[in-house]
Amino acid sequence: VLAVVIMAPAAARAQEARSSSLQTTVEILRPFIYSGEPLMVRLGIFNTGDQPYDNAAGINLVGGLKVTAASGARLTVKAKEALDMKRQPAVIAPGGFFGIILDIAPLVPDVAKPGAYTLSWENAGLVGQLVTVKVLEKFDPSESYVAVIETDYGYLEFDLKTKDAPKHVQNFYDLALFGFYDNSNLFQMIKGVEVRGGDPSGTGVGGVGYMLSPEITGGVKHKRGTLSSVRAFGQNQDNGSQFVITLSPHETYDGVLSIFGEMRKGDDTLHAIEGIPTSGQRDQPPYFKPLKPIVVRSVTVKKASEFPGGSGR
Repeated sequence: VLAVVIMAPAAARAQEARSSSLQTTVEILRPFIYSGEPLMVRLGIFNTGDQPYDNAAGINLVGGLKVTAASGARLTVKAKEALDMKRQPAVIAPGGFFGIILDIAPLVPDVAKPGAYTLSWENAGLVGQLVTVKVLEKFDPSESYVAVIETDYGYLEFDLKTKDAPKHVQNFYDLALFGFYDNSNLFQMIKGVEVRGGDPSGTGVGGVGYMLSPEITGGVKHKRGTLSSVRAFGQNQDNGSQFVITLSPHETYDGVLSIFGEMRKGDDTLHAIEGIPTSGQRDQPPYFKPLKPIVVRSVTVKKASEFPGGSGR
């Protein structure tokens, strides 16, 4: 028996209008994770209209999720949770919403591989926004690491001090692999003294939005090519992303700034950067701003075993 339901034009338009009042959100709870960690995603349905929405049929939230690799390949979702009507309201009131938070890693095993992934959602005539998450190779504090800062004047290569400043090295590793420093500027350069970077605003007062506890190792001195964390202004903690590269011994920084790297290659690049004229001292930041941008094209961090020579520790 075939049943045909004919909906009056006015009723059809009313239902379509109610559907168009729904909005879908796709959120990742962390912008990056380590390989093998849970990938937590929040999926939500919002009724932005002024009329109740009849949700008796339900909306399969998990079924609409799609994951795409950076190559463009669609990843297979091995299993999808059955639609659980008990978790959904039969009617979504105006201004109301419902949703779920779940770990999609068991559903999409391939996201355990390091790389960038795009999450999207489409179901029941609704489309959610695209979000991107990066999966990083897990940081190993027992390993030694090397960082390479690529500028438009050349490369700076550093042995990172995993033993002396493990939290700072891991933080630099995370931000580098996430791409935080890519296409930012070295915003301050005082010839013969220091170069500073790691502030996306380029003002010297910005950063990633969090701070780190200092890691000070007695007897470790600043010299030309020392990589340290910048102390947060007026705080006893370090800025979460800003770094300083000293261009000469700097006793006033010894025992104050957290040293987490030493340059092993790139002195010719430092000399080229030192030759750039700056704005000089000002009444307010940015101070000694290079008059020609010094672009940090990328920062990469890899295990020292992948580079010739040097333990990094």
